[in-house]
Amino acid sequence: MTIGRQLKKMRQLLNLSQSQMCAGIISESFYSKIEHDKNELSINKLLALLNAHNISLYDFFEEFDEENLSKIKLEKQVYTAFNNRNINQLRTIKKNLNNKDTIELLKINLMLATLNHQVYEIPEKTRKEIINGCLKVDLQNEKNFWNLAISTYVYNFNELSTFIDYILDNVTELDLTNDDMLVSLLNLIINYMDRCFRENSLNRIQILGAFVKQIPDSFAVSFHKLIVKYYVALADNDIALANQIENLLNKSGYQSYIKTLSVVE
Repeated sequence: MTIGRQLKKMRQLLNLSQSQMCAGIISESFYSKIEHDKNELSINKLLALLNAHNISLYDFFEEFDEENLSKIKLEKQVYTAFNNRNINQLRTIKKNLNNKDTIELLKINLMLATLNHQVYEIPEKTRKEIINGCLKVDLQNEKNFWNLAISTYVYNFNELSTFIDYILDNVTELDLTNDDMLVSLLNLIINYMDRCFRENSLNRIQILGAFVKQIPDSFAVSFHKLIVKYYVALADNDIALANQIENLLNKSGYQSYIKTLSVVE
């Protein structure tokens, strides 16, 4: 059972058309793709749909089997650990994985490589297929950027820059009010900024810093915007500001996060 199929089941039980089900919340074309498992829905939009038709969250998820729920829980744990740059937690999750969890194992290996600034080797043909696929994504319907954020050390710097440029050139297609998407996008940007600093491409850090300033402030992304500000300070050689941000992170208990960031030698 998927969220899309469960929404379709609930809609049919209520004898509603797709347009009636999603009216005033999301477009009918976007909703149709959700029912066919071609798009995914943020939790806020899902709750809005359920509330609009008096469907309880308990009733909605009752049909999901334990295996599916456990996978959802595992995915959340993995991405939360990556978002927090908690390398030890990622290693613990990896150690406890079952052999069948091949996709999760690959993702964790990519995350560890990214956080440790190590190149993760994959076949050249596969690597090119991935980057070409990234340049064809529909940014308007993109659910998140996690897969690219965790893979920044798979690509060479020019390939990664090409996709970042693609995002910046099509920024009007992004929903900058979608916190779930923004957290993944800012993780990608932070990882890319780190690559830029190591490649001495400081002007690109400044360009991205200007872009991030356009993103509306919210609690969900305030920490990430602070990290972006840290990298802009490094690019501007504003050592005083970089040290001030680093000290603030230290006092706030983010020592393990700081260890994954570039620093001025």
